[in-house]
Amino acid sequence: MLTALLIGACLMTIGQTDYKMWQLVYLKALPGADMEAAAKAMADHNKNFHPDGKYHASVWANNTGSRVGTLCWVMGPATFTDHDARPSGKDHDKDWRNVMQYFKLVSNEYWKLDEKKSYEPEGFEFGDKVIWTVYDIAPGEGYRFAALLEKISEVYKEKKYDHNFAVYWNKFDNKDGRDAAIEVSFSKWAFIDEDNSMKKDYEEVHGEGSWWKAIEEYRDCVVSSEDEVSVLIPEMSSPVE
Repeated sequence: MLTALLIGACLMTIGQTDYKMWQLVYLKALPGADMEAAAKAMADHNKNFHPDGKYHASVWANNTGSRVGTLCWVMGPATFTDHDARPSGKDHDKDWRNVMQYFKLVSNEYWKLDEKKSYEPEGFEFGDKVIWTVYDIAPGEGYRFAALLEKISEVYKEKKYDHNFAVYWNKFDNKDGRDAAIEVSFSKWAFIDEDNSMKKDYEEVHGEGSWWKAIEEYRDCVVSSEDEVSVLIPEMSSPVE
């Protein structure tokens, strides 16, 4: 918890209750699990207990990284205060146990959106695919990484990119070093093949030679990173109104 506080200290205010946070539950199918029955159990649970609002749930298939092959159950956006009134009780818990008979719990995480450092174009429609890049930040270097993200966000805003740049901070310590994350949403796989003009754009916004300084800063404060490319499973998710 201490590391998380140090990393995100500049992002928080005491008593803040208007932030956006998502709960991510990573699940791995048990050997021999009936995935048709598992999909139905998950779909029914989300429909009955997490249909919309703060407790809306979606399910994503993770296709890359160390958690490849897992499903990610996502609920939110909701604050910790909202979690006091989240779906619970005998019926809910029994139904969730019915879902979990098919899965092993890999991890349970809470990620807060850093709205100041994030970018979303006007009228942007989120796709059914996402690149979720997770960063392990060196101890005590969170403030430097945060400053770097702010500069990148400035490029997005200045150049009016047509895709989003969402920054998240993990609210709790973990041994895997999953401290911060950047999310980019897209609809077509062709998006990944598009030319990346970030280096040129970064230097146009921040000055000649600034890109290589940013790379040096990145190397100093990031221990490692990993991409999770995930695809929405609509038949297991609650529909978005």
